[in-house]
Formats: sequence, structure tokens, C-alpha cells
Amino acid sequence: MKIILIAFLSIFIACVNGVAQERACLRAEAIEAEKSIPYLNSWNDIHASYKKYKHCDDGAIAEAFSDVIVRQIAFNWDQINELIDLSNIDKDFFEFVLSHIDSTAAESSIENIIINSNEQCPESAFSECTMIKNFAKKALRELKSAK
Repeated sequence: MKIILIAFLSIFIACVNGVAQERACLRAEAIEAEKSIPYLNSWNDIHASYKKYKHCDDGAIAEAFSDVIVRQIAFNWDQINELIDLSNIDKDFFEFVLSHIDSTAAESSIENIIINSNEQCPESAFSECTMIKNFAKKALRELKSAK
């Protein structure tokens, strides 16, 4: 059952990403998006950047989003309720977050996400934590198989 859920979410995310990228990312927007990445320090910041630049989610910008998202989940778990609240308002944003829990991140960060989602998940966010954990486990498997 878990495999079916993961497969469904992966297909859904691929479709969401395809729709999100229908609008072309102008060079000026790409530069602006890259410059904004170091200032994304909260889920509200990340969400605002996602709304503004989701059509630029490719290449270096996508990797930068992945880095910010993985670090935010791994090392600022105390802010997980902010992510859950935003996800309840904007389901596409949560799918975006999940899609960026990937093998471009540091192995230790991915491991920290798994630990956090296992040990510190708010009861009200069990399903979201399970999805986060499953994407982190997939990323960790990919990292280990690439060695």
C-alpha cells in the first residue's frame, strides 16, 4: 500500500511540476529567484518565493530550493506546524516541498528529517510527517545507491 501511495504521489508531483512550468521563466526572474534563496529563513518566506518563482523551478534554482527546504525540515523542525498550516491552505505548496526532499541534499540532513518525522511529529500532522519521512527515505536510498 505504501508503494502505491508513493508511486501515486510521484506521478502527481510530476504532473504538478509540469503544470507549474508552463509559464516560461524569464532570465531576470531566474536571477531574482537565485538572489532570494539565501533570505528564505521560514516557511512563510519559502512559500512566498514558491508563489513568485514556481515557474522557475528547474536546474540550479531547483537545487537551491531543495537545499533550503531540506535544511528547513532537518534543522528547524520546531517550525513544522508553520509548514502544515501553509499546506492546509495550499496543497500544491506541500507537493512542491515533498518534491524537493531529494538526493541533492546532504545525507546527514536527510537522516535528520527521518529522525524528526519519527520522533517529533505532532499528532495532528501524522499523515504529513509520514509523507515527509517516505520522501526522505527515498532520497536516502538514492544517495546510498549512488555511492
